[in-house]
Amino acid sequence: MALQNPGDYLKLSVDAKTAKARADEILRQHGLDPNSYRHATILADTTDPVTNEFLRQRVGIERLNEIYATEVPGVVWQVRYFRDSQPEEYSIKLKPDGSLAAFHHKLGEDAPGASLTKEEAAAKAEKYLREVKKLDLSQWTLVETYSDKRIHRTDHELAWQQRTPIDSGSTSSNDAVSHAFVRVKVAVLGDEVVDYRGAYYSKPEAREELEDKEGGAFWTFIKIPDEWRRKQEEQTLSRTIYSFAVPILLLGGLGVTGLVMFFKNLRSEAMRAIPWRRLVLWAVWGLVGYALVVGFGNRLQYFLNSYQTAIPFKTMMGGIVIGLLVGAVFYPGGLAALFGIAAYFSNRAFGEDRLPVGRPMPGVYYRDALWIGVCGTAGFLGLRRLLESLSMHWQTVHRGLPFSLGQNFDAVLPVGAILGGALVSSLFLTGVVGFVAAFVASVLRAGWLRFATFLLGAMYLTGSGWENGTDFAKQFLAEAILLGVIVFGVRRVMRFNMLGCLLVVALLTLLAAAAQLLGQPDVFYRTNGYAVVLLMILLLAWPLAVWRTRAASVGLGTDMGGSG
Repeated sequence: MALQNPGDYLKLSVDAKTAKARADEILRQHGLDPNSYRHATILADTTDPVTNEFLRQRVGIERLNEIYATEVPGVVWQVRYFRDSQPEEYSIKLKPDGSLAAFHHKLGEDAPGASLTKEEAAAKAEKYLREVKKLDLSQWTLVETYSDKRIHRTDHELAWQQRTPIDSGSTSSNDAVSHAFVRVKVAVLGDEVVDYRGAYYSKPEAREELEDKEGGAFWTFIKIPDEWRRKQEEQTLSRTIYSFAVPILLLGGLGVTGLVMFFKNLRSEAMRAIPWRRLVLWAVWGLVGYALVVGFGNRLQYFLNSYQTAIPFKTMMGGIVIGLLVGAVFYPGGLAALFGIAAYFSNRAFGEDRLPVGRPMPGVYYRDALWIGVCGTAGFLGLRRLLESLSMHWQTVHRGLPFSLGQNFDAVLPVGAILGGALVSSLFLTGVVGFVAAFVASVLRAGWLRFATFLLGAMYLTGSGWENGTDFAKQFLAEAILLGVIVFGVRRVMRFNMLGCLLVVALLTLLAAAAQLLGQPDVFYRTNGYAVVLLMILLLAWPLAVWRTRAASVGLGTDMGGSG
């Protein structure tokens, strides 16, 4: 079946642990001991949304996925080897199937080396491309050379462009202004041709972005017309105003106003009715989710990958520890505050504690939560699928096309990180829904205020990624429909059943993660995918068990009372 969704090309045959083991073996083949280095292993998405959109318009989604799957890798495993405060380091890149993409050696600014001429560097690079990369240079043209005089050597960077455009069969010399081409860049440090600079980048500005972190390189990217990119990325006055005005009006109108009213009424009856003890105990689950994300996720690896060797490693680790401790306070504290503010406005609107968070509830509450979770998840997925199908028949020009590839493939244990992320996101989003619903009921009583808030919400969800008025209308309409259904569900179906809301958010998160994991050929990911499915079953079994248990208790109590 043809691939239709952006990012469907990603098929991982190795996991992070296997990628690290293969990178270690490659490093040993170069006479280096991987155990003498610190390391960081990440899965790098190297695609560029602007390039993606250009190719989508020219060749379609199916061909775009094929390009990133077989011609210009859109994702690579990157294993970085470094030492404390030493500028020299190594980086090995592997393709999704685990095969070697490149071997990178970074040298310090003052490392000794040769000072080749451009001609000598080009000859050495051409030999490397022919013999190592097996490129037929008769199909490539040298289009760019760059020399950098270092303290004790001269480095060179050279770029070749494939003569046949990747989006057309034409080979006209004028195609550079209207077509996309595959380019390869090779770096020669002194007299050493090094395999890789950072990753495979669709965006040609990657060299400037990596200038401070990488030494020399070979890498492949897609070069699209400069004028087309410039028009896509230009920021007009109206777009700038939209980007700032909508978030300020929405978040300021709801968030800031809510906080001001909250702190101005600290002595009110509605404030005294907030069950802070129950909320704090409930918010501890946010800390549990945060601990799962940190312990089983990929955060530490990304911190290590971003380490700048110009500073002591202990200094960086100290900053990481402080940041983690701040997060450990923020997550439960933020959740308690969010639910507390929601409870305040709920008390103010309805005159009683109507936000059932952290207290025992009757069995019927769990029954309703179960049905809300199952039906709400199915309904949301069905509606989103319908909107996506309609969108395929209403084609518009986008500003960019980002890929959604999943965020936990390089986690230590994906199922643990996914569970933690689902727990945190469901708690926070449930708190936000509770706050917004209570705030609107308490403060925004006028119909025109509620309608204006709804419009701002739809505009905020639309964002500024639209290209023109037609694209904005299409995206705004889709977001308005989704938001309208959510508002209706909260007001007429969910009402004060916060557990039902939490189940919907958690199930949507877990279902998306399970689909991504089960779609991979690697056994490790599929096993984690089945574990995520098991988590969803257990999550639904919880309210079902409580409902049946309490219903049985009520029935038993009634029978005993009757027999007495």
